[in-house]
Amino acid sequence: MHIVLLAEGDTERALAGHLKQFLDRRAEAAKRPKVALKTKTLTLNAANLRGRIRLELRNPEAIAVVALVDVYPRFASAQDAKAFLLDAAEHDPRFYAHVALHDVEAWLLPFWDHICARLGIRDRAKPGTQPEDVDLQRPPSKRLEELYRLAKPAQKYIKPIEMSVILKGKDLMIVAQQCPEFRALLNTLLHLSGLETI
Repeated sequence: MHIVLLAEGDTERALAGHLKQFLDRRAEAAKRPKVALKTKTLTLNAANLRGRIRLELRNPEAIAVVALVDVYPRFASAQDAKAFLLDAAEHDPRFYAHVALHDVEAWLLPFWDHICARLGIRDRAKPGTQPEDVDLQRPPSKRLEELYRLAKPAQKYIKPIEMSVILKGKDLMIVAQQCPEFRALLNTLLHLSGLETI
């Protein structure tokens, strides 16, 4: 049995490995079987997405399809993004729509101090107290690009690589405590895996 995670970009797909580790640790602690998480590319073309969802749900081994997209830059709000996904899925009850508000890098901001220390940057204020409230004009990905340019020497922020590096060994519960959309994603995956939600 498996869950299909349709992820919009390389950064979201880099996150998937950390989600799987989180689920596996929870399954081991609960003495429950591990559920496979198959990550595939999501396209924002409604017709193509509809076809992909139908195809994945035809597989009897698929428990559900979970989609993850960024709100920025295509959608005006999380509600708009979720409505687009649900419409594409024709509101199939085995489909779950999730968003990164405003982009998936918001879920790295709880580790801002660690990122600054890695880059050798001091006294750089975190962009707000609520990572998912960082605005659309300068979304989290742009804030991280700016931060990496301040490193001595300046570094290029390469999204999927840095996602994996920053989250390595980190407790995703820290992100869940600060980011309601991330917590919702984790709870969907936990529920589908037959595990206790948080």
